[in-house]
Amino acid sequence: MNSVTVFWLEQERLIAEICTLAREIGEEDANILKIILFGSLAEGRGVPGSDADILIIVKRDDRPFMDRLADWSEKFSLDFPVEIFPYTEKELDNPIAIEAMKKGFPVFER
Repeated sequence: MNSVTVFWLEQERLIAEICTLAREIGEEDANILKIILFGSLAEGRGVPGSDADILIIVKRDDRPFMDRLADWSEKFSLDFPVEIFPYTEKELDNPIAIEAMKKGFPVFER
């Protein structure tokens, strides 16, 4: 006998959790200018196994990107996969940031 397991992604709940956490983090850190949710979840195409793609725009950060990445990933710890892209204002001319700003939506903005 075959069995089928159906899984679904509760996109609205996940987006609400991201928005709540983004507001908390943004309000605590004056260096954050904007946090943008982008990718499949933001576009309503999330499926089980999808992650939440999050662009964090900060005024400045002199640390190497990978050092920033570890720090921000820890702050955005949720019950589902999250991929963080922490960029300074001066670094926004890269393809990931451009795509995020074009197709995503802000979940926090100063």
